[in-house]
Amino acid sequence: MKRLIVLILVVLVAGYSYGQKKPKINQAEKAREEGNLGEAKDIIDQAAEHEKTKDDGKTWYYRGLIYASLDTTQNAQYQGLATDPLKIAMESFNKADEMNKGNSDYYISDANGFPILKSQQISTLWSYYLNKGVEYYNAKDNDMAYTFFQKTTEVMPEDTVGYIYSASVAQANKDYDNALKNYYTLVNDLNYHSKDIYYSLIYLEGTINEDNEKALELVRAAKAQYPDDLDLAKSEINALIKLKRIDEAKQELENAIANEPENANLRFTLGVMYEEIGNVDKAKEAYLGSIAADPEYFNARYNLAVLDYNKAVELIKKKNNLGISSADQKKAKELQVEIDKRLKETLPHWEKVNQLEANNRTALETLQYIYTQLKMYDKAEKVTASLEKLEEEN
Repeated sequence: MKRLIVLILVVLVAGYSYGQKKPKINQAEKAREEGNLGEAKDIIDQAAEHEKTKDDGKTWYYRGLIYASLDTTQNAQYQGLATDPLKIAMESFNKADEMNKGNSDYYISDANGFPILKSQQISTLWSYYLNKGVEYYNAKDNDMAYTFFQKTTEVMPEDTVGYIYSASVAQANKDYDNALKNYYTLVNDLNYHSKDIYYSLIYLEGTINEDNEKALELVRAAKAQYPDDLDLAKSEINALIKLKRIDEAKQELENAIANEPENANLRFTLGVMYEEIGNVDKAKEAYLGSIAADPEYFNARYNLAVLDYNKAVELIKKKNNLGISSADQKKAKELQVEIDKRLKETLPHWEKVNQLEANNRTALETLQYIYTQLKMYDKAEKVTASLEKLEEEN
């Protein structure tokens, strides 16, 4: 008798399951279009479990649309119907795609009967979240801005924009963990090697987290992408100084130079290291070696020009601090002779800098000053004209 009761229950359950009506997925989509999201959700949730509709890619496509609508709706009565509806929407879209491999894209028709492809709908959804994020950012609500920028990364995980905006907002909000998470996704997962992204990572790891080993690792990764970047060369030296690894850095550079004596970049980096620890004479020697290896090497030429010019500036400051006594006036004349000598020494380097990069404002302004001090007025006028032209172009 007990076995008979069990069999009857099994038959009843099976009959009930078989007797369930097949959900009408088109009706779910119609309800969504009409704004009846509660009805749409009920139908599509049943369809996702029903034997006759759960293996239909269109079920999951509609489910994605319905849950995306639940995530973006402004109607308060539907906003609490699902937990994390965007996540469910994207999972549904992905499942629909898996079932649709090799076939044409899913679509719905607009009011005029024209197809709106799933790819277009995804793009529209992405734009909605991005615009909302910008809207909140402009309203100085960084928390909500971050929330919506992150949603763009869920919709289009291969697109870099959402991660860039998310990281920037998080960093501005001092949410450094989330800033790092997004920056590392860009570099490590999306192969996005922007110089600005590296600068932010170096700052966050080195200054905020005080992890100089990690900062050094990032600097060297950035240098692999941008080997001629002056600031990165300085950052590498700074990281080594903080790690008290000056001798190691010097030895590595000198060994590398011994193997590649014509490598101007290595000699330049050695110069930066010496400059950072205050050994100006050694820095100048290294920069001159870099220029000897490559006379067109801009960074070494620029740094050398600045070093020599700074020596003149120090003397100018001394002169300007003198009084009006006879002794001070005599000292001023002596200093002026030395100043002119220093300016004449640095002048060829600034002229070369200007030749290598004609619109370098610093070079033009420095040349304007040097020419004027050395009473080379014709050349000063030409440089002034170049600066004025640069102003007009900008």
